[in-house]
Amino acid sequence: MRALHSRDLTGCAMTYASVLDWPIAVGHRYRRTGGCTCQDTDPGGLCPAPGAHPRAIPVEPLAADAVATAFDQAPGASIIAACGLFDVITLPYLLGAGLMVRLDRLPVHTPCLMTGQARASLLVSPGTARELSGYAGVTVRSGTHGWVALPPSHQTRWDTAPEPGQPLPRAGDLDPHLQRVAEIASREAKRPTS
Repeated sequence: MRALHSRDLTGCAMTYASVLDWPIAVGHRYRRTGGCTCQDTDPGGLCPAPGAHPRAIPVEPLAADAVATAFDQAPGASIIAACGLFDVITLPYLLGAGLMVRLDRLPVHTPCLMTGQARASLLVSPGTARELSGYAGVTVRSGTHGWVALPPSHQTRWDTAPEPGQPLPRAGDLDPHLQRVAEIASREAKRPTS
C-alpha cells in the first residue's frame, strides 16, 4: 500500500484505521531540540524509544471518526497500534533483515517494520508470537498491553508493508527461517576478522 510509505501522518493514520481496520492511538512525538515529549513529565528519565511509543499503556484506541482530527491536532506524533489483531515480534536489526531476505523468497507475506538500524518488528497472527520468544534479543508484544509504533513515527519505516485482507503468518511458521538466520549470524560472529 503506497499510502503507508509517505510521511503524511494523518493520511497514514487514516489508512491504518479505515483500510486495515487497526486500533490506533496518538503517541508521543520526537523534537530535534527537546527529545521525546515523554520527557516533559520526566525530565531526568531516559526514553528508550524517542517519539515512537504510547502515551499510556494499555493503549486507548481512537474511535474511527476521531482519527483524522486527533492526528491533525498532533503534528509529528507517533502512530501507535494496539495489539489484538496481531502480535509483534521484535528482534535485532541484522537478524530481522536476514529473516526478511529469506521470507521474501517465499509466498509468505510478513509485514515488517524497521526502527532505525537497531530493531526489526514483524507482525504475526495474534496469540502466536510467544512461539519465538526463546531467541536471544527477541521480545514479544501481544494482548492488551502490546503495542507497536507505526510509520511515519520517528525512525520507523516499512520493510514489508501490510496488505488489506492478507492473512498474517503464525510465528511458528517463521521459526525454521529464523533458526537458520540465527545459525548463520552466530557462525559469522565467530569468524576471525583479518
